[in-house]
Amino acid sequence: MDKPEVSTVVYKVGECMQELIKLWKEFAESHENKNDETSSCGPTLEIRIPAEHVTATNRQVRGGQLWGTDIYTDDSDLVAVLMHTGYCRPTASPPPPAIHELRATIRVLPPQECYISTLRNNVRSRAWGAAIGCSYRVERCCIVKKGGGTIDLEPCLTHTSSVEPTLAPMAVERTMTTRAAASSASRQQRFVREVTIQYNLCNEPWIKYSISIVADKGLKKPLYTSARLKKGEVLYLETHSHRYELCFIGEKMVSASQVPETEKEKPQINNSRDQNGERCLMDRETTVVDVFRWSRCKKALPQKVMRSIGIPLPLEYLEVLQENLDWEDVQWSQTGVWIAGKEYALARVHFLSPN
Repeated sequence: MDKPEVSTVVYKVGECMQELIKLWKEFAESHENKNDETSSCGPTLEIRIPAEHVTATNRQVRGGQLWGTDIYTDDSDLVAVLMHTGYCRPTASPPPPAIHELRATIRVLPPQECYISTLRNNVRSRAWGAAIGCSYRVERCCIVKKGGGTIDLEPCLTHTSSVEPTLAPMAVERTMTTRAAASSASRQQRFVREVTIQYNLCNEPWIKYSISIVADKGLKKPLYTSARLKKGEVLYLETHSHRYELCFIGEKMVSASQVPETEKEKPQINNSRDQNGERCLMDRETTVVDVFRWSRCKKALPQKVMRSIGIPLPLEYLEVLQENLDWEDVQWSQTGVWIAGKEYALARVHFLSPN
């Protein structure tokens, strides 16, 4: 019977991952006479890292025990690698008490001819120009909470970042008190959160989802969410793992009998005439309604990148879930949104304009 592909070891500061080298040797021996593609991609290994070691004060991190970019030498420290790849932040502060450990899944790879040095996320890796031992790359990393449950982390592979990634971006909130709240001592005593900021899936500050953000503002129709979308703004919303796009895509003609009474203020009448000069009365039965699109972003991209690509995003960056939506098909709640009868529990929200 074959061994299970994934083995599990516990991270220890200052100790090389001997299990990694052992796995590679066993794999290389079993594929010694094979020339298929699998012979260049080894098994996976799960490393459990106690939370207290996930800090920039870790002596292996301070000592720069890190060689390579994306693919690292077998003696590169895993915590340093996770900071270099952006799974966690290089900070001296300990992780939140609720975090029990990190679990990283790494892929064992053959030795490389050279390892490149880069500066990422305020961590500089070193270069090495010889093929020795084996290599590895991180394929997955998640937080394990003390009370049970896990949170998947995403890498941040940019060379520079204006906002450093947090250890658990989807769990971090910051409260900002506005001048209006601070102007009154009685308001201060209420301890009301006026604006709550979260980090989005790209570790940029977004507003925590609240129905008040998407609710129409009184009788001012230009401040309706649907009106803002029609003017060109695009609404991006995130769950804890996915980003979605809601945008205006045009208008369509529908039968007046299908339109809610609230939208029948201005029926659209076609003033064209037939060949006998008589007005076509058939079109008295039709009207124009706005049409929206609901899509899942295939990848969460930074706002700067999104603007350079174009907003709304081109179709190759999206998985269109619902097209030709009437605005009545979009129903907001305190915890999320219902789109054509399906509920999406939301964590964050952000309006973006093309300019």
